[in-house]
Amino acid sequence: MNFSTRNLKVSLMILVFMGLPTMLFAQEKLNIIATIPDLGNLVEIIGGDRVAVEVLVKPGSDPHSVLPKASMLLKLSRADGLVVMGIDYEHAFLPAMLEKCRNAAISPGAVGYMNVGERIEVLEVPKSLDRGAGADLHPRGNPHYNLDPENGRIMAAAVRDLLQAMDPACGAAYQQRWEVWDELAKEKIVEWKKLMEPLRGSKIVVYHNSWPYFTKFFGLEVAAFVEPKPGISPSAAHLIQVRRIIEEQKIRVILMEPWYSAASIKNLRAEGVQVLQLSTAVGARKDSQSYLQMMDALVKDLRVGFGIPIAEEQ
Repeated sequence: MNFSTRNLKVSLMILVFMGLPTMLFAQEKLNIIATIPDLGNLVEIIGGDRVAVEVLVKPGSDPHSVLPKASMLLKLSRADGLVVMGIDYEHAFLPAMLEKCRNAAISPGAVGYMNVGERIEVLEVPKSLDRGAGADLHPRGNPHYNLDPENGRIMAAAVRDLLQAMDPACGAAYQQRWEVWDELAKEKIVEWKKLMEPLRGSKIVVYHNSWPYFTKFFGLEVAAFVEPKPGISPSAAHLIQVRRIIEEQKIRVILMEPWYSAASIKNLRAEGVQVLQLSTAVGARKDSQSYLQMMDALVKDLRVGFGIPIAEEQ
């Protein structure tokens, strides 16, 4: 079965899943706010017809640069539930919005509030805070845990728990939809590990420090960061250093988030080096419209970037 066929199979299974008998609800839908598209996608899948979902961060946007907006405040003020990444992922906009909207239903500790980050084994928690460490400071650790598919399963379970707490009468339906999704996710994780096994131990360069969960899960090694410090644009001198690392360690792939300009690192495009602008959130690319599709695309693109043909899988 080739990769395209597998993607088609996944799409068909999700369509069947979305058609599972749900609730035939008489009451109004739950208005759930998700901070990022990954969480929004999981709410839609597990909540089915019972939920109306709105996402605060647009697909393909830098979450560290999102500014508070009046439209966000309006959405939050009307919400029945809120699911967030936590670990300061939304630090640029959410705390101020929650304080202003004064919606007790979605305040921390309320039944309608879910901080998924509290369930995650967090990486890169600093032992001390250093203001010189960069513009994107994360005192609670690295918040980009959604790029580890096992954490994706934790995210889905958290969404299930939120919906069951808010709407216990329909808890069995939420459980059923989560179970189907989770079984598919477990199958995909086995597949992804097999596909990425030839790359285990490979070195890469990354633009921003979005990748520690992904690289740990798949056994990759980050040789250098294009940003000298998180959130700080690279100087010409730093790019020269990174270029030297690429040449000396024979790096073949540079990973770059979709909101950065590839033109900014044109001097790193040595012969044989692939710059991959990969989707780090759902919806950033046409082939990443769901969480599982996003992970599929990441695995596919990494294999292609390292020159591994997408051959028939036995």
